[in-house]
Amino acid sequence: MLLGGIFVMAACSDDRDDNPTIKVPTAFKMETPAFVSSQVNLNNAAQFSFAWEKPDFGYFAKVNYTLEVSNTGKFTASPADEAADLSGKVVADYVEISTIFPLNKATITNDDLALAIMQVGQWEKPEQLPATQKVYMRVKAALPNVVSLHSNVIEFTVVPKYVKLPPKITQCYITGSEYGWGGTWKPLTPVRGTIGKQGKGVPTFWMMVYFKAGEEFKFAPNPKWENEFGAANATITDHAGASPSDAGGNIKIGNAGWYLVVVTNDGEKRTVSFEKPEVYLQGPTIGNWDCKKENMFTAPTAANGEFISPAFVATDNVRMCVKLKDFEWWKSEFIVNKAGDIVYRGDDEKDPEKIPVTAGQRCHLNFSTGKGSYK
Repeated sequence: MLLGGIFVMAACSDDRDDNPTIKVPTAFKMETPAFVSSQVNLNNAAQFSFAWEKPDFGYFAKVNYTLEVSNTGKFTASPADEAADLSGKVVADYVEISTIFPLNKATITNDDLALAIMQVGQWEKPEQLPATQKVYMRVKAALPNVVSLHSNVIEFTVVPKYVKLPPKITQCYITGSEYGWGGTWKPLTPVRGTIGKQGKGVPTFWMMVYFKAGEEFKFAPNPKWENEFGAANATITDHAGASPSDAGGNIKIGNAGWYLVVVTNDGEKRTVSFEKPEVYLQGPTIGNWDCKKENMFTAPTAANGEFISPAFVATDNVRMCVKLKDFEWWKSEFIVNKAGDIVYRGDDEKDPEKIPVTAGQRCHLNFSTGKGSYK
């Protein structure tokens, strides 16, 4: 028995694949590609390949890699840092190419690099581009919710290429037969982290809305008839039985009811998705942080009806949301404040106002009036 115990202890102390020594690396090496030895003309080059070492975490870690580009080599401020600085003194000196790479290698196009260089230089017109430009690049390795670190910096010279900067979409509005066709432009709520200088991915917006059968509408990035889109110039998806159709370019609803509408717009491509009207409690007042059936509000059938939550299981601060595919729940959360107004988090970096509720109460939401209550 004694020998057996010693054997088990020795086995547990071994550094095996299934019992690794966890490490927190602080650096890793980006390889220097051959093209850096000569000047690169971005108007002629098609694509660029990069490779780097895997940071040693002591085990197989699912790391997200991104490429960062600077015109100065300082890497002191990102566009998010610049946007967050209310004094206006911080100027971004590097940007991140938006693609996330799962392996320790990447291939990007000349337009990817050209766009990053223009964004750092804040150049909008061809005549603003210099004849040549020093470019500095490094790799960011991020182990989500654990650590992020950077590689060494590589340097090379390019002849810049002009590429059209993508429009900065930060808003979305709806108008239509129920809004006086431009008499009213109702705003949608942005999904946290998808708009503005610090936004990533495609600008995404949502609304919970009741549509009448036969109702027609369009969307626009601003509250006016400019760059509007509907059935003729957006990809329409129906997951909720709305039965939308093309009515002269407008979106026309076939079946009346409540719908969660999700809109994306990158300035060139637009999508409109009709989803089921599902609202969820989150956190201590429901006993979990999931979007599952026991957390779900009951949905009304009438336009002026209320969404009603399950009874709160604890006295605590309330949290609630709609759940959008590919986004964490808190990026589309909202609250009923003390005045009884539904307040959407939108792109606010701060958590919503803390609203304490009592066990046994329920939340009542009227999305048509924008009001709610706890009772």
